[in-house]
Amino acid sequence: MANILLRSPYFVTITTASHLSAKMQLTIDGTLRYTILKNATSNRTLFEIATLAKDYYTESYGGSTGSTFDTVAISYVITTYTGLNGTGTGTAQSAVTHTGFYGYSFFANGKSANEIDPDDYELTNTGETRIIYLPENTASFAWDMNSGTKDKTTISTSATSVTSASGQYTWTIKRICNPKYGFVQMRFINRNGAPQDFHFFLKSVESVNTKSETFKRNIFDFATSEYDPKKHQNTVFNKSGKRRYILNTEYLVEDYNAVIEDILLSEYVWIKYTSSEGSRTRPVIVNTSSLTKKTSVNDKLVQYTLEVEEANDIIDNVV
Repeated sequence: MANILLRSPYFVTITTASHLSAKMQLTIDGTLRYTILKNATSNRTLFEIATLAKDYYTESYGGSTGSTFDTVAISYVITTYTGLNGTGTGTAQSAVTHTGFYGYSFFANGKSANEIDPDDYELTNTGETRIIYLPENTASFAWDMNSGTKDKTTISTSATSVTSASGQYTWTIKRICNPKYGFVQMRFINRNGAPQDFHFFLKSVESVNTKSETFKRNIFDFATSEYDPKKHQNTVFNKSGKRRYILNTEYLVEDYNAVIEDILLSEYVWIKYTSSEGSRTRPVIVNTSSLTKKTSVNDKLVQYTLEVEEANDIIDNVV
């Protein structure tokens, strides 16, 4: 059994001395989803399963405590055949099970990096600093692997450090107080497939962007040979709008560049934003598509500005 990352390929290879074809029966979340039959090349058959399992991942914000860590249950049985196209004598291999995390590995590390170490792995990305930035009087959480399973460590509202249940990690909690601006909470699914919170403590700006189409209609009244000058001759239709936010980070340690990169590469991001209209939690898309990594040598202070956009229109148009 392995914990595999679904946003990068994961290859399953079957090699026997006599088989000419092989069949994989792939079960995802308890349901048989795919039956794949392939002919062998030099008695070797290759299957890729991460792309198929990825389609069955369901994202979840996880509530205020971030308690939901969604994964995909994967199992498969491979049967080898002595003939082509599934003919001849079939021999079933033992069933194999994996857990799919909605994360990714790095190209530079090769395909062997597409597994998470089951016993010693920090699932919360801190750029290997073990530092977590939090507002005062705010609870949070962190994740690591403990004896093969994901393990959540709760961070209390007053904690300045916390040790994981596995005993492998101790995180330092840096409390930030900025009463001038308040803070914006962001939650994202990080490179390890784990939910993670990140807070923006400096100035934030909310804006509304709209778009629409227009057409010129006939407002002439043939019954009176007149037209009403108060009617719209150029008429707007399909008008919609989205909210955008410009968010600014606190001054960070340099190694937190890895966390900012993680946010830009995440496919699922939410923010909790408080304004005069109240507090709202919204799914967003990160519009910032490029970022120059800052260093203490080049830039003295490491601080970033990100632009995000709500992942839905302001007007309810769900059909």
